[in-house]
Amino acid sequence: MFNFCFRYEYSPFFNTQLNEMPRWIPCKTKARENLTNALNSVGKYHKGAKIWVPHAEQVWESATLEESYRKGAGFLKICTESGSLQEVKLKADGSNLPPLRNPQILVGQNDLTNLSYLHEPGVLYNLRVRFCERQIIYTYCGIVLVAINPYAEMPLYGPSIIRAYRGHAMGELEPHIFALAEEAYTKLERENCNLSIIVSGESGAGKTVSAKYAMRYFAAVGGSESETQVERKVLASSPIMEAFGNAKTTRNDNSSRFGKFTKLLFRNHMGVMYLQGATMHTYLLEKSRVVYQAQGERNYHIFYQLCAARAKYPELVLDHQDKFRFLNMGGAPDIERISDADQFNETVQAMSVLGFSISQIADIVKILAGILHLGNIKVSNKYTEGSEEIDTESCEIFQNDLNLQITGDLLKVNSDDLRRWLLMRKIESVNEYVLIPNNIEAAEAARDALAKHLYAKLFQYIVGVLNKSLNNGSKQCSFIGVLDIYGFETFEVNSFEQFCINYANEKLQQQFNQHVFKLEQEEYLKEGITWTMIDYYDNQPCIDLIELRLGVLDLLDEECRMPKGSDESWAGKLIEKCQKFPHFEKPRFGTTSFFIKHFSDTVEYDVNGFLEKNRDTVSKELTNVLAVSNMLLCKQVMELEEVDTLSVDAAKSSTLGGRVVISAGRKQQLNETRRRVVPSKQHRKTVGSQFQESLTSLISTLHSTTPHYVRCIKPNDEKIAYKWDTAKIIQQLRACGVLETVRISAAGFPSRWIYPDFYVRYQLLAHRSKIDKNDMKQSCCNIVHKWIQDEDKYRFGNKQIFFRAGQVAYLEQVRSNLRKRYITIVQSVVRRFIHRRRFLRLQRVINGLQRYARGYLARERAQKMREVRAALILSKYAKGWLCRRRYLRLRHSIFGIQTYARGMLARIKFFALRDHYRAVQIQRFVRGVLARRAYQRKRRNIIICQSAVRRFLARRKFKRMKAEAKTISHMENKYMGLENKIISMQQRIDELNRDNSNLKHKTSEISVLKMKLELKKNLEGELKNVKVACMDKDMLIGALNKQLESERDEKMQLLEENGHAQEEWLGQKQLWRLENEELRKQIDEMIEMAKNVEASQRDQKERLLTEIDNKELNEAYQRAIKDKEVIENENYILKEELSRFAGGVTNYSHRTRSVSNASSQNEEDVGYASAKNTLDINRPPDLLNKSDSFIDTTSIVMKLRSILEEEKLKHKYLQEQYLKLASRNKPTEDSFRPTCRTSGRGT
Repeated sequence: MFNFCFRYEYSPFFNTQLNEMPRWIPCKTKARENLTNALNSVGKYHKGAKIWVPHAEQVWESATLEESYRKGAGFLKICTESGSLQEVKLKADGSNLPPLRNPQILVGQNDLTNLSYLHEPGVLYNLRVRFCERQIIYTYCGIVLVAINPYAEMPLYGPSIIRAYRGHAMGELEPHIFALAEEAYTKLERENCNLSIIVSGESGAGKTVSAKYAMRYFAAVGGSESETQVERKVLASSPIMEAFGNAKTTRNDNSSRFGKFTKLLFRNHMGVMYLQGATMHTYLLEKSRVVYQAQGERNYHIFYQLCAARAKYPELVLDHQDKFRFLNMGGAPDIERISDADQFNETVQAMSVLGFSISQIADIVKILAGILHLGNIKVSNKYTEGSEEIDTESCEIFQNDLNLQITGDLLKVNSDDLRRWLLMRKIESVNEYVLIPNNIEAAEAARDALAKHLYAKLFQYIVGVLNKSLNNGSKQCSFIGVLDIYGFETFEVNSFEQFCINYANEKLQQQFNQHVFKLEQEEYLKEGITWTMIDYYDNQPCIDLIELRLGVLDLLDEECRMPKGSDESWAGKLIEKCQKFPHFEKPRFGTTSFFIKHFSDTVEYDVNGFLEKNRDTVSKELTNVLAVSNMLLCKQVMELEEVDTLSVDAAKSSTLGGRVVISAGRKQQLNETRRRVVPSKQHRKTVGSQFQESLTSLISTLHSTTPHYVRCIKPNDEKIAYKWDTAKIIQQLRACGVLETVRISAAGFPSRWIYPDFYVRYQLLAHRSKIDKNDMKQSCCNIVHKWIQDEDKYRFGNKQIFFRAGQVAYLEQVRSNLRKRYITIVQSVVRRFIHRRRFLRLQRVINGLQRYARGYLARERAQKMREVRAALILSKYAKGWLCRRRYLRLRHSIFGIQTYARGMLARIKFFALRDHYRAVQIQRFVRGVLARRAYQRKRRNIIICQSAVRRFLARRKFKRMKAEAKTISHMENKYMGLENKIISMQQRIDELNRDNSNLKHKTSEISVLKMKLELKKNLEGELKNVKVACMDKDMLIGALNKQLESERDEKMQLLEENGHAQEEWLGQKQLWRLENEELRKQIDEMIEMAKNVEASQRDQKERLLTEIDNKELNEAYQRAIKDKEVIENENYILKEELSRFAGGVTNYSHRTRSVSNASSQNEEDVGYASAKNTLDINRPPDLLNKSDSFIDTTSIVMKLRSILEEEKLKHKYLQEQYLKLASRNKPTEDSFRPTCRTSGRGT
């Protein structure tokens, strides 16, 4: 028995050399008709074949044929990938058959030209698989490197990656920008020729980053991985150019708004190329961005960086970026995850590396700030003199305008001259000039034009300084140029900038097509095969529409020279003169736009602003104001000559290279390039003509070099990582020429195989007699002749075989079918042999096994019957014993559980009752304390209220008594009031006696507490008895333990119960001991609290007696003393009256004291019965007229003496009562016992 298997493998050459490249494009030439017939062969469109069909949203959708195609059929039944059945209409000749899908093994190829079917859906699907599924951003398309922006950080550009690609040819490793750069550098070393790398793509596709990494690779391999001075300067130029030439747009946060051609200069030293310097040439700077930005866009980065770092330059008088008119138009001042302040520091550091001095940097910053303040100069309406009517022909700028003064100070120019020429313009004639005022629009346009001109000059100066720093002036050997150019652009509104950009892309696309075509023809000549001219798309007619006489640029320049030329008149001339060009279309409505059919799309251009942007005029007087500035840098910037550096560079070196300038300038001869001559207005070239000349120089430079192409693709507009927008990507593939490369390759012989690889792969297709290992070329010819009958489908070269598109796929299908048929035959024979031999062996084995198995089974059955009978008997007795044992154990366990459960329930019930009792006691004491506190609080409040009321009543009574004291009847009421007060004091004394008796009654409760204390002592005695009983039981347990030692195994449960009972007794004893200790603590605490309460009660009683009784008694005593003094005074007065009576009644009125004199002695006395009230008696005037019979002086004197004696006795009596009450209400120990009891309960 043996294993027979086949391994189906592909040769490694197959993955790199299988490059069939059909293109699904209707062709008119004979070669294209043959290609179409090959693609439409009936054998390829069989049932189950995979094809591509158009889709509204996905552009292309995969489908499967439901039936085979028959020649002449009018439709084709298909099933799409989404599951829907459709019918595709076909022409009778089958020329519009849908394109076929590539085999699965070819999906994801790193070179698009290796695909068997090279057409638009195949290219698109291959790129999608690599980008979305495998996250590979680089793919080859022949000589073109396609780079898709991933919008994510990728670890692909470190020093280790540079070392990995160094020394490897293009195609050995995965596609990479470093592989393309290595190919260029290797060619530079090997052939010592000039090369160029052209990086193109739309805004946001990653052109700047790709160019930066290419230059980083050249800097690394041309010097060392650790940066030397030259490499450091080359890399430091990127932050400066990005700050001054890049801006945020709606499509890209760091969009280059100028073209840049960087020439890296190398010198040959002993066969090794070393980087010695670089030169940088720029062109078509978007100057209009300085003064205007669309919604969602920004000005150049340097302005925002300067505003973010304004704290470092207070002399610039800068504010937040939203405060400047040139910066707040777009409404998007910030970029996510980017700090403008940090970027400014990086820019300044890079300028220092590249040779800018501190003073130069300071002057550059001042010029930038001056541009910002220039934009904030306000132009207002001017009124005619003597009226309020607005003068529409002129305008006004106030002399005290702050921004005007700051602009003059920063640029060091005369602000009055600047203001004058912003408001006026000068028109020169032959012998004189005329000053004409500007209106508001003209003044603002002059201001904006000056700002654009100044920034463009500053940009030109910075590029010049960079070139001086990067190029040390030594003789160069060769260079590698890196061209970072914007791709084809089309917006909703396309203006002059988009026209120039698309014109440049037309020229570059023509150069690209010619280069690709040239490579194809050179390959055919090298292999020595016969070939016909390949028909490829030539965009020369579109270029002629732009460049030829009476073309777009020529008519534009002619209109700019007209005195009253306008955009509308120029548009009319375009429609009239350019109708003969097939790539020109006029709009259906209006004359303010026109259409041009570019190689990638038809673009509509709006003519508004074309003439103004093409003229690029700025007031000569304003430039002269800046030219006489006291700032050296400003003067140097304005005096820069306007020359085409590409022409100058071409004259200096053997090759053309490039900088495309945007400012106008006269074309000088080589010996006049150093002269600084400002061209006159009549000979000043327009921006369009300048750009045309610069572009021609650039194309010449590229033609003189060996170009390499990088096409950057933007996958989506939302900047989401690895998101695929099919419609956008297919538009870019068409625009950047990738599909044109595919089409040119597919138009010839795109599939190429070297003879050894073809022989190894397809030797199966020929008979053994046709194969000769010593002559592989003849063997390959025999294979091809056998299967491909049409000789036009292939060519035999010197080292390779060339196939038309689709032929290799056909051979691959034939090979697959043959291998499948041969493998099926071999497998059938081998499987029959294996299965027959296995059957015979199994038959013999099974017969022997059956014989022995039957005897074994019979013996096993008899033995099993005997074992079953014995098992039944054993199980009967065993089950009985187990059941009895289980029952006894269960009953014993249940008894134990019940015992413990009942004890536990009893304890739980006891604990609950005890806790309830304690809670009730705590609540009782707490409620008592709370009630007493509430009582004391209410009592105190009531006393306060009573005091206030009594004080009020006393004051009112005092006023009333003061009035009544002047009457005789008051004397009698006064003494009656004293008796009432004594009676009330007696009643108060009785109340105190009753309170004292209550306190004595409460002392009896102390005896109850003493009885409880005796009960606790009795409990202690019982506890001692319990301890004795426990000791007896311990002795009894010991005796039982000795007695039950012999029966330990049988009565183990009893011992466990005894142990548990002992533990419970010990726990109970411990519990009683703890309770006894708690009772002792409670008794000690109660005794201590009783002492504390007794002391506090004593203090409280003394305080109460002092505050209440002593106060009332003292007040009564004081009143008695005052009454005594009053009586003595009255006695004195009466004596004087008696003496006056004795002297004569007639003189009584003259010697009597007036009532006012008597009362003035105690003017300040207050109280219920003061001397003032007693002496203020209103005597009637008729008392003087009474006779002597009504006056008994002796009786009056006796009466007064008796009253005095009575008052003295009353005073003595009150004093004795006070002392008696004080001694009777003295607090004792018994008086505090009830209080102690109450406090004890509360505790």
